[in-house]
Amino acid sequence: MEALRLENVYKNYGKNEAIKNLNFSCEEEELFIILGPSGAGKTTTLKLISGLEEVTKGKIFLKNKLVNHLEPKDRNVSMVFEDYALYPHLTVYKNISSPLEAIHLPKDEIDKKVKEIASALQIEELLSRLPSMISGGQKQRTVLARSLVKKANEYLMDEPIAHLDAKLRYQMRGEFKRIQHIRKMNILYATHDFREAPSLGDKILILDKGVTQQIGTPKEIFNKPVNVFVANLLGDPPTNLIEGILKAKDGQHFFQIGDVSISLSKSLANELLSKINQEKLVIGIRPFDLHCVLTQKENAKILNTEVYMSEIAGHYNIISIKLNNTIIKIREEKSFKVSLGDKVSVDFKEEKLDFFDAISGNRIF
Repeated sequence: MEALRLENVYKNYGKNEAIKNLNFSCEEEELFIILGPSGAGKTTTLKLISGLEEVTKGKIFLKNKLVNHLEPKDRNVSMVFEDYALYPHLTVYKNISSPLEAIHLPKDEIDKKVKEIASALQIEELLSRLPSMISGGQKQRTVLARSLVKKANEYLMDEPIAHLDAKLRYQMRGEFKRIQHIRKMNILYATHDFREAPSLGDKILILDKGVTQQIGTPKEIFNKPVNVFVANLLGDPPTNLIEGILKAKDGQHFFQIGDVSISLSKSLANELLSKINQEKLVIGIRPFDLHCVLTQKENAKILNTEVYMSEIAGHYNIISIKLNNTIIKIREEKSFKVSLGDKVSVDFKEEKLDFFDAISGNRIF
């Protein structure tokens, strides 16, 4: 069953189209992510759903009920913004209980709900403290507790943990997913963080300048990005995007990047030729699908290239090479040692390549 549905939604500010023909739906008990850079329209979308902004055109449904005409208080949604927004003069308990007191629940029911959500977020010992007496991570848990304590049709989260440090963000992501699963909540979660989106989301909508780029599961989007924008948004490091020209000589097809040639199999070249009407295109390949060898491997795709940079990132060594002024990143195990200026060969499997139109940026296959 659908918890939320948007149909052909537009939002204009004067002549500026902030949201353009937005269509998506969220299922019951689904954690749905809106991912995009600053200015993509994430916050605007949440405000339209909550009723804080009016839709210019289109329809919004909650639980299959049209809500365009309803005031925010009548939509039964809960919204969390990036800032803490706690009442400084109230205890943690009173901050959490405030939405329940506003709807005049009995005191014993309020007490039960506050203690349940405080336990789930591991802040029971903080209930008697003021916001000034707790840490940033504890404040954020308090904000989440206040948002989640009341049963809502949809929980709208706008970058709720973006300002926390990396360690706290990692911890909060795990807790957030656990609580959502246990409490069977419908959550729409906006973020710019490409790491956060696939680790949390059941489904992801990628938004840029108010326009939907792609909707799918994390696996679907990662494996088949529909354009170069999406390909460049996901992954750490992101997909390598290399512009070049498809050429043929003496019956052999190859991808020309400046003075570097990468040979292609006949079957791959024929498939490309059947789907493109120009020589220029962009290939995409993920850093972990590229492999370096220090010896000169005769049948490697890229021969005798120079290490431009090498950096340790967690358990991996990120090696950079340069092809015609394009930096290509390769992810190897930390044990793979290279130095700047070393000559390496680089190999990959053709089936790991993505191909995009050089003009539109759209996926070819």
